[in-house]
This record gives sequence, structure tokens and C-alpha cells, in this order.
Amino acid sequence: MKFKTKLFGSIAVISSIFCSLLMTPAVVRANNDEYVNEVGIQLMKAIVNAGFGGYSPTHEPHIDTLYHDSSDYITINLRAGKSYGIVGVCDRDCQDLDIALYDDRGNLIASDLEDDDIPAIGVTPYRNGTYRVRIDMANCDSKLCYYGLGVFGQ
Repeated sequence: MKFKTKLFGSIAVISSIFCSLLMTPAVVRANNDEYVNEVGIQLMKAIVNAGFGGYSPTHEPHIDTLYHDSSDYITINLRAGKSYGIVGVCDRDCQDLDIALYDDRGNLIASDLEDDDIPAIGVTPYRNGTYRVRIDMANCDSKLCYYGLGVFGQ
């Protein structure tokens, strides 16, 4: 019974992410549907694989591009006491993507700087506030790589 509940919970999360990606315009600088779809599908799978299967999307998924060895920042609002999972994914040309979460004072809260292409961090803020997620395209085999960032809460 627990497996069935977990399975249905995972399906619900994946379905809600998929609907978000289809219905919500994501930020994209270069228009290439194949890569956008690839990153969107990876994001749906990554949240469950990262151990956040019981979490639901709390923010619109963000899909964009970055050059090799460059960074971007995304601003998000988080609530105190709520558990969040922040997951990044990137396209097939990307070998390493890193994410880090900073508070409004610039203090590092959490990061995943491992040599992988699916970074994930979990955090439960102690106060409401505006936070910044830094996304680093540490290794991209082409001029640009697509990445996706999802914020999920429980």
C-alpha cells in the first residue's frame, strides 16, 4: 500500500510539472523546442529521483540557456518552515551544472557543486524572504546549453 501511495504521489508530481511546462511560458532566450522539451522531461524525472517525490511545484519551472563556464541568477520567494527541493537539469551537451542558494544578505544557504548534471538541494528556511539561486554551467560541450530549474515544496 505504501508503494502504491508513493507511486501515485510521484505520478501526481510529474503530471503537475508537465502541465506547468506546457501551460506556463518559460523563459527561453533561444528557441529550440527539441532542447526545451528534453530539459522539461528531465526536470520531471529529476525531482522524483532526487528524493523529493512528495513535493509539489511551488514556482514556475525556469528553462533558459547558458554559455560554458557562465552563470545566471534566479530570484525566488521562500516561506519560513516550509521544506523545499531545488533541482537543476541540463541538456545532452551539458556535463556539469551547479546550483547554490543565497539569502537576501548574500549568505550561502545550500549548494550542490558536485561534478554532475542534475544538482539538487533541500532547504527549510528559518525566515520568509527573497532568495537567489545561482546556476553555473560548469561544463558544456557546445556553444550554449539549455538548463532547467524547478522549485518544489512540501
